[in-house]
Amino acid sequence: MATIVEIRAADPLMSAVFALRREVFVVEQGVPEELEVDENDKVAAHLAALSDGHVIGTLRIVRHECTAKIGRMAVSAHSRKKGIGKELMEFAAVASSRDGAQEIVLAAQFTAREFYRQLGYVEEGAVFDDAGIAHVMMRKKLRR
Repeated sequence: MATIVEIRAADPLMSAVFALRREVFVVEQGVPEELEVDENDKVAAHLAALSDGHVIGTLRIVRHECTAKIGRMAVSAHSRKKGIGKELMEFAAVASSRDGAQEIVLAAQFTAREFYRQLGYVEEGAVFDDAGIAHVMMRKKLRR
């Protein structure tokens, strides 16, 4: 079980969040480093899953009117398959609803779509390439 905290771009934990994202996306998955951090990181709410003070999982939430877009979801290799991703996603849904979002959208890696389906997300549209990885858009309506 992890502790999940919501942080902003200036928080000291962001260096650990960026290090985890680099490890997962750039090192493990081969995403070009210049694509990993973008302008949305400055305005997003970031979630960090902590275990013994270490960031073991993260995602970011960018608001667009009544829609929250989740992205950059990453869990450290040694913490996968332990429910950290589910905890992050459930926390994100509660936080997004609290902040007025009516739905969440995300670009799921094609291989992770079943994970998101189990959390109530529905696929929409065609499969597309993002940074050399197949993705599909998914959406979930939030209860108010």
